[in-house]
Amino acid sequence: MSVNVAIYMHVSINGMIARLDNSDFSSELARSDFLKMIKRYKVNVIGRNTFNMASKSNDFPLDGFNIVVTSHKIKLKKEWKNVIMANKKPKEIIKIIESNGYKSAMVAGGKLATSFLKEGLVNELYINVEPIAFGKGIPIFANEKFEKRLELLQVKKFSKNEVRLHYRVLN
Repeated sequence: MSVNVAIYMHVSINGMIARLDNSDFSSELARSDFLKMIKRYKVNVIGRNTFNMASKSNDFPLDGFNIVVTSHKIKLKKEWKNVIMANKKPKEIIKIIESNGYKSAMVAGGKLATSFLKEGLVNELYINVEPIAFGKGIPIFANEKFEKRLELLQVKKFSKNEVRLHYRVLN
């Protein structure tokens, strides 16, 4: 695989990436870190739910090449020239990224990240652990059958309560 694929997620202490209503709980520091990381990777691959949340922000579309993976019809604003819709499988998304000359991509969103990880396309994981716990929510990875071994590369402390874990995917 010639494209370096990283997953980037904000999670609660109990592994949730969103509340059931998809409302955001990540801190300003974590969101700022995400924006810095996406500039480094240059390609942002997100699913429909992440798109719906991100498109409400003034930061969207992010600098670089944005791919929204969905089977649903979503209306893009005309000024969003660097955003494409793709109803494709992860390996086909990688081909789109390669054909546009990119060597790395950041994937965000639970179901989408799970599909990339399950297919063995992910090299790195960035997990920002937020100081919050809630009972019902959307888990970091969809309930799929897979197992991956990881190697911890770095722990970065954002504040006295927030950390980012950086892992390499070993298998």
